[in-house]
Amino acid sequence: MIDFIELKLVTEEDAECLYRLQVEAFMPLHEKYQDDETSPAKESLEKVTGKIVEEHSDFYFIEFHGEKVGGVRVRWHQGKKVFKNVNWISPIFIIPKYQNKGIASRAIEKLFELYPDTIEWRLDTIKQEAGNCHLYEKCGFVKVGKEKIVNKKMTLVDYVRNCTNVRRFEEKDADEVRNLIVRNFVEVNSKDYGTVAMEKLAKVYDSKKVLNIAGYAHMYVFEWDGKIVGTGSISSFWGSETESILLIIFVLPEFHGKGIGRKIINTLEKDDFYVRATRIEIPASITATEFYRKFGYDYKNGVKALDEEHHYRLEKFKEAGQ
Repeated sequence: MIDFIELKLVTEEDAECLYRLQVEAFMPLHEKYQDDETSPAKESLEKVTGKIVEEHSDFYFIEFHGEKVGGVRVRWHQGKKVFKNVNWISPIFIIPKYQNKGIASRAIEKLFELYPDTIEWRLDTIKQEAGNCHLYEKCGFVKVGKEKIVNKKMTLVDYVRNCTNVRRFEEKDADEVRNLIVRNFVEVNSKDYGTVAMEKLAKVYDSKKVLNIAGYAHMYVFEWDGKIVGTGSISSFWGSETESILLIIFVLPEFHGKGIGRKIINTLEKDDFYVRATRIEIPASITATEFYRKFGYDYKNGVKALDEEHHYRLEKFKEAGQ
């Protein structure tokens, strides 16, 4: 049945048809949650038309057996900033008569086929709607923890689907990982530490050093289109069974802002070294400190001070096995 689903681009002339479908699809949710400011059911025809013609955005009808049963919009910018290869789904809807028939999940699969160069897909949904959450999780999305309370009845939760491949580091990766790290020193960290200091560090950070770390740590690489675009490692903290440390977490500069750093942290936090630990430490560069703090890491012993290597020591506590 779901093989009869097609996505057809909406034109400005189709605005009224799309608008009617959107109102019909979202009105039951609006009546349930009374979310006047956020509900697509309360958007004006003019606003819907604006989304159709907006640059960096594609709006599609979802057709089932040739009948228009819903819509889905893909946009690849947030505010005034354009993120290449990062797409948002906002909104996606099916009118009530055709809901719970697998149409939405197939429409999402077709989006994946239409935009094969996407590195990360993003969307948000109503946390209280278990069916919607299940749909997105079935399509490979995961919650990222960011929530927005709309009113007493309704909370929006963010979901992402990162398309990079992750695997354990292999010896043949040493040169490529080394070059990735050095590029961050020179192009990114130099803004906080100065060009001279970072160029000096780059000269001593060779492939042997990468291999040395990989010898005692669990090192991962993250690939996109056959290219290593990120790396991260985790090890025991000086041989401890209950403490671990995150090391050399880097993303190619041109891939910053595409969710790869978050995927690195999520991957490391599934590793055995993390799971068994009750305390995890990170020697964080000035550049990356605020990024790590978003994941619950904070200044060690509550002290914000650079160590002898000009890192902030961050830590996070948890129960073993979590």
